[in-house]
Amino acid sequence: MYITFLTADPGFQPGVGVDLDVNQSTVSRTLATVSKAIYSKRNNWIKFPNTNELLTVAINEGARGERMPRVIAVIDCTHVKITKPSIHGDEYVNRKGVCSINVQATCNAREMFTSVDASWPDSVHDSRIWRNSIVHGIMYNNVHEAALLGDERYGVAPWLLTPYKNPTTPMQENYNLIHAKERCVIERCS
Repeated sequence: MYITFLTADPGFQPGVGVDLDVNQSTVSRTLATVSKAIYSKRNNWIKFPNTNELLTVAINEGARGERMPRVIAVIDCTHVKITKPSIHGDEYVNRKGVCSINVQATCNAREMFTSVDASWPDSVHDSRIWRNSIVHGIMYNNVHEAALLGDERYGVAPWLLTPYKNPTTPMQENYNLIHAKERCVIERCS
């Protein structure tokens, strides 16, 4: 499925082929080779802290000072367009009629991905993906009070900080401003 991400746009491969003056089939083979190589190294590059010791290290490395103490990562979902699968294909069609998957990712303050879950069809809500993720289990059981930043689609928890829906005080408005500024790291990564 990882190769599908790069080939879902029907104009992508021919366009690259024209730009590089090579056949579309060469572009396809090259994408497949590079995708497989990247995929084989994913566990070397994408690591979420999964022990209490690693959570402590992440808190110390990722602490955002007084603004967002104990925040180790930001979480969000994004929709990635794919070719409609032959099995259960309708589950991948989103509300706009586009076939895609809902990919959940976390990244740290250094803009490095720490987790990626691309196993859900687009019809699945962000909160369901979150509740069933490995990262949720790690955060639920963390004893060091590490926290993630998420948007309003995620439920609030002691270790998942979301913005106030309708801030009523200057403190809540300030929190939302800081939250939005700190959360933009995930937008730059995805």
